[in-house]
Amino acid sequence: MSNLNQNIQASHKVLSLLEKANSHSENILDGLPGIFLILNEKFEILRGNVESAKVFGLDSEDLLRTHFPDLFKQDIWDIFHYHFKCLKSDEATSSVKFELAIPDNSHEAAKKSFYWDLTRIENSNQAENQIYSLIAKNISELREAEHRLSSIFTNIPLGIFTINERGNIEDNYSNHLLYLLGKTDLKDKSLKDVLFQPIDKDLSRNEKQGIDNIYACLNQHEKQFEQLVSTFPRNIFFYHDNKKDGKHLQISYKSVSYESLVKQVLIIIEDRSAFIESEKEQERANLLEKQSKAIYESAIRDPLTGLYTRLYMADRVEALLNSHNRHNIADASLVLFDVDYFKNVNDTYGHDIGDKVLKEIAAIILLQARNTDIPIRFGGEEFMVFLPADSQCGLLFAERVRKSVEQLVIHVEDASISVTISGGIASHQVGEGLDALMKRADQMLYKAKKEGRNRNLEEVPS
Repeated sequence: MSNLNQNIQASHKVLSLLEKANSHSENILDGLPGIFLILNEKFEILRGNVESAKVFGLDSEDLLRTHFPDLFKQDIWDIFHYHFKCLKSDEATSSVKFELAIPDNSHEAAKKSFYWDLTRIENSNQAENQIYSLIAKNISELREAEHRLSSIFTNIPLGIFTINERGNIEDNYSNHLLYLLGKTDLKDKSLKDVLFQPIDKDLSRNEKQGIDNIYACLNQHEKQFEQLVSTFPRNIFFYHDNKKDGKHLQISYKSVSYESLVKQVLIIIEDRSAFIESEKEQERANLLEKQSKAIYESAIRDPLTGLYTRLYMADRVEALLNSHNRHNIADASLVLFDVDYFKNVNDTYGHDIGDKVLKEIAAIILLQARNTDIPIRFGGEEFMVFLPADSQCGLLFAERVRKSVEQLVIHVEDASISVTISGGIASHQVGEGLDALMKRADQMLYKAKKEGRNRNLEEVPS
């Protein structure tokens, strides 16, 4: 008998523990945030937490065995029913997630947005057949925040909008977007149709693939968006029928994710037409400047030797001499070169070889000249170099040129040509004109020629 009493007492303790455990699990279930429901195949509610009862405006006891479809109008239940059917028809899928707003029981004509997780669960109770769990999180505050943010940007000069999981434009978009795209109503319109279809013939293959990649990211993991976002079209020229009325648009993209899935894409469009046109104007101005410089260079540069021409001498040399006249520089001088016996070169080998000789000598002059010196082809085989230095510096320069020319050998078929050069150097005197300076340098050149050529002579100051 004592054993029987002990067994009864033990049984009572086990039952008591089970009741406490069951009560504890019920408390946990009731304390869950958001909606938590267990439904059978007939869509009857078998269990629901306290928050579910509040959302649907029912007592906890009245919630049990309530026919779930009776809680909604037909259009909302149709959406639920669609997801139930999808889950039932696809045995490989155990759950589906979707966003759906339902009526707010506390405010007439108002809705609350929920993110739903519908799961098919294994059931050992054959009487209830298939069992489903339905969990929902209230995301109304998130959506309200998005709407407030959207309203802030409504009137700024940017095209701001979001596309949903289907790639359609949602109803909250900036007014400036209508101006950019020349449309009056964009709600539920396809992004591809609105933004890219009008210019489809101008899009490259990569840009078209980038458009497809936008759609490929929707309702997918945000990592896929991060991998593909660099391929999305960034800069387009948008127009409808007339390219003259087109706009250069710059596009940026930002994913809006929930539970790591891309549910929306925020798109910002900026009109860069004025900036790009300004850049083009600057490019045209730069090109015109380059062309003007090229024309000027062709006018002041001898095409054969690359030395300055007499046209350039009129401006640049006058400025150099005037600087000496005003004592802005200490000295100025002129070296006047002439190729010795150049007529014999032309007569013996022809003018083409003569031109080659002149080019080689001009290259030596350019190599020896400083940036401040002014080398000029005065005519024929005569060269001038004006220096912002005295005649002694001019003589040193002239000697470097003469020695280099003396070592010059030009090979022509079976012959080798060597030439020499002579020079006359004169220092500019304050107040003296260009013609007078050239005349004194020419006198020194004539003297160098007379004394045997292949030499430079400097005018001795009096």
